[in-house]
Amino acid sequence: HLAARVDGEQKHPLGATVTEGETHESPQFEHLQGDVEVFRDIDSPIWVWDRGYTLYERFCEFIDTDDEFVTLLESDARYEICEEIQTVEVSTGEETRQIRDAQIELADTGYQFRRVLLETPDGEELEYLTTLASSEYDPIDVISIYTLRTVIEILFRELKQYLNVENFHSQSLNGVLFELFCALIGLVLIQWLRQRHPMRGGVPKAIQEVRK
Repeated sequence: HLAARVDGEQKHPLGATVTEGETHESPQFEHLQGDVEVFRDIDSPIWVWDRGYTLYERFCEFIDTDDEFVTLLESDARYEICEEIQTVEVSTGEETRQIRDAQIELADTGYQFRRVLLETPDGEELEYLTTLASSEYDPIDVISIYTLRTVIEILFRELKQYLNVENFHSQSLNGVLFELFCALIGLVLIQWLRQRHPMRGGVPKAIQEVRK
């Protein structure tokens, strides 16, 4: 498994960690956290993950360590609303959607979190759980921060689809890490080229240009 930290603005990888196939990815967040000191402009990271890492005890640990996170709340999550913070309306074209902001107590944890609920155009409700303070982050900010995680999914897709990282030539750990490191360097070159010299053909065309 590969876990990564990606620059949300420039859309290139800043760090990665690799586990054996039978190891769950969740503990790798701590390894990425340890790299933060290397980058002076990333001194206060916000952790973002999907429903696959729903662990209530872990959520509480973030509060105890004063770390910030945003994740999607599972539809069957149990919680009690402690305080309604605000309700805002967002208009996109002819559609107007409501975003409800509230403070909740999650299940039987005894810990309070912030819940942001978004009504989608098709009537679905998406609930975001976060420790970000309402005094510093508007509800739409919480949603936007979570949406940035798609940048990491795009990174993984491009690594698999265009740089063939799922098939290794080496059988040793050092060899696999070397191949992954080279793939990440290649991806940075591709992203740099596409930003400096916009071209049609996407990543495949950029790879051809890099090879030249």
